[in-house]
Amino acid sequence: MGWVRSNLDAVRRLRAKLQGSPFTVVDEDGNRTKVNEADFYENFQRNAERLRAGWRRKKIGSEEAVPPPHKVGAALTRATNPLPQLLENAAETQRRLDRQLGDLEEQ
Repeated sequence: MGWVRSNLDAVRRLRAKLQGSPFTVVDEDGNRTKVNEADFYENFQRNAERLRAGWRRKKIGSEEAVPPPHKVGAALTRATNPLPQLLENAAETQRRLDRQLGDLEEQ
């Protein structure tokens, strides 16, 4: 039961960090994107929309296009600056999702 408490504490610390100053993500071209808590929620919602559209294309043959990634998802996948582990994990998850949806579009 102690691990639940420690995970809850980690989530609280993460939330406190995100509510503070935003993270800055720098891509290959030097473009900077500031990422805050609200942006993460919007990225999550966009990824859910993208997954639903991809599922519809695969399972029921819909011609619905998969929406483009949110600006945060796109910035994370192109990041060149060292990211905190939290953002590095989010970037890898975004890359994996983009690959999966790309595979669906090719089919």
